[in-house]
Amino acid sequence: MEYIGKIINRYKRFRSIRGLEKIYNQQYALVGIGNHCVGNLLPVMQYLQLPLKYICCTSERKAALIPQKYKGVKGTTCLQEVLDDESVKGVFVATNPHSHFTIAREVIKSGKSLFIEKPPCENEKELKDLTDMVKLYGSQHIVVGLQRRFAPATQILQKRLKGEGKRHYHYRYLTGLYPEGDALLDLFIHPLDYVTFLFGKARVKAAEEMRSKDGAQTLFLGTSRYNGDAGTFNRLLLAGCTGTIKY
Repeated sequence: MEYIGKIINRYKRFRSIRGLEKIYNQQYALVGIGNHCVGNLLPVMQYLQLPLKYICCTSERKAALIPQKYKGVKGTTCLQEVLDDESVKGVFVATNPHSHFTIAREVIKSGKSLFIEKPPCENEKELKDLTDMVKLYGSQHIVVGLQRRFAPATQILQKRLKGEGKRHYHYRYLTGLYPEGDALLDLFIHPLDYVTFLFGKARVKAAEEMRSKDGAQTLFLGTSRYNGDAGTFNRLLLAGCTGTIKY
């Protein structure tokens, strides 16, 4: 335990120093001011001391209140005002998923860096349109908010998967008592992305939705992935908002 304590303290010192060394000199904008923005994104931006110039939303009332809550930040309902400002180098988008494609398209056309919450779009055609636009306009940095890809546990799993044979993993994604948003686009997308990120592209074989008497929702998705080395198909099962992965 003493050895583990030393490692933890060493990591804390390293993280503290790294936090002081990292300075953001460019300005950014946030599109969206819902619960996820207020409860998750904005606290992180404030902790990192990220220079935020705009918060853009659809509500004129909210836009008027933003400068009172966040000093030095301008509230606006006009996305084009943000995109026309050359001092803004990057845009964070966390709005209703149904509007992500339209907003992402405009940000990419402006040439600014983009962080967009998942999903960036709603179908394969829109995804192809976005990737084609990136190639056309040459956007510098584009990241989708699938943060579990960058978790330390994921990096460990990736190393183990390279040297193991048959595998059986359980991944639990807890949504809380009152999860918000679309069950598939906002919640189930995490285990779905996780399994394809770790094991590669998969073909959907079956999908089913179940609801219990108390309103709980469970999504089942059966997929298969071709194992080129062995010439066989491996079966993958994703189950529910708890996110069970079987391989």
